Amino acid sequence: MINQITTLRLENEKLKEEIEMLTGWISLISHNNTEIFGSLNWIIEAYENKTISNEDFFKLLPQVKKDVTKNLQTTIDTRDWLRTQFGGFTPQQNSISVLELFNLLKEEYKEALNKKDLSFEYKGDPTLEIISDKILLFFILSKITHNAIKYSNKEQTVYLEASKEQSSYVLSIIDDGSGISKESLNSIYSFDNPIYEGTAGEIGAGLSLKIVRHFVLLLNGDMKLRSIDNNGTTVTIHLPLN
Repeated sequence: MINQITTLRLENEKLKEEIEMLTGWISLISHNNTEIFGSLNWIIEAYENKTISNEDFFKLLPQVKKDVTKNLQTTIDTRDWLRTQFGGFTPQQNSISVLELFNLLKEEYKEALNKKDLSFEYKGDPTLEIISDKILLFFILSKITHNAIKYSNKEQTVYLEASKEQSSYVLSIIDDGSGISKESLNSIYSFDNPIYEGTAGEIGAGLSLKIVRHFVLLLNGDMKLRSIDNNGTTVTIHLPLN
């Protein structure tokens, strides 16, 4: 009887968390869409009615592009998350070379790394293999790596560190960039956090880490984030051996 109550309580907590995430997500998308389409509509109408000059119109375009880019990334993240919500999604069990994942990440972000003169290095056992869902794990590491690059300063180094402990695989993405303030860190998984801006003006709605955390939970794993304002961030993923 006690076991049944405990199971029901855990299921209820999980359901409550999923409802909160879905509610917050819908609210975020609704707010973003209202903001971007409202701005676009105002600019177009002002241009058509000639209440702004051609010069002012073109001055506004960089900000419009910035807003559209942020909204597009939110839409892409939402699409990726929805793929795991329908059709009885079950994570696969693949044998994955961590070094191979690292090389795929390095190739994917080659342009972004070069743009900031960043190094991307692997630390750990080069022969380490993990049993997990390759697509989900690559997505998780890709989003974390993207953030590490975004918040790194020129000529710094980003690391993928991999190890195997007694009961889990441990993967960490480490950077020495701008870090996260204590206030922002406390609300990192909520939908009330502000828009984040990278060291080169890159922007985001802070949605990717919420999805990453959800995907880590799908893999029965755990995610920890340690960050100091202006002194870098470490995101660590623990995945079960079995």
